Amino acid sequence: MKRYINILCVLILALTLVDLISTFFLSSGDVSTSVDPKSVSLGTALFVLFVLLLALCAIVVAFVCFIKFILNVNRNEVFTQKNISLLRKYGVCALACGVCVACVSVIIGIEPGVAVSDSLDALGEGLFALLMSEVFVIGLNMQEGKNVAV
Repeated sequence: MKRYINILCVLILALTLVDLISTFFLSSGDVSTSVDPKSVSLGTALFVLFVLLLALCAIVVAFVCFIKFILNVNRNEVFTQKNISLLRKYGVCALACGVCVACVSVIIGIEPGVAVSDSLDALGEGLFALLMSEVFVIGLNMQEGKNVAV
């Protein structure tokens, strides 16, 4: 069982990394946006830099939380408050990353529909992680009720 979970988790991490790499480095030449540095104000440039740094931090925290969650599951610590917290952090970080990508895309001149579609993966992943954290809350409550009854 643990081997199967580990294989699935490695596949999830690999697919997430491939998605990030393909999004940032292997994008097609169909859509290109050029921004004239002279036309961008210093405030806008600093805001974009801040949002991109926020997105980078969110990605790093999400990966760390996911790896910690998997390590806890491997130690047979499944329905714990720590795992619920890790899943919630992961979900919030994925949502933050999606929102940051959409904001920066709109600021640099990409159409809002295309910007949102670029960030849908991260938004869906974040919402799914938050859903899973709520499922873990239910599982923890059921486990505590079972331990009290025994």
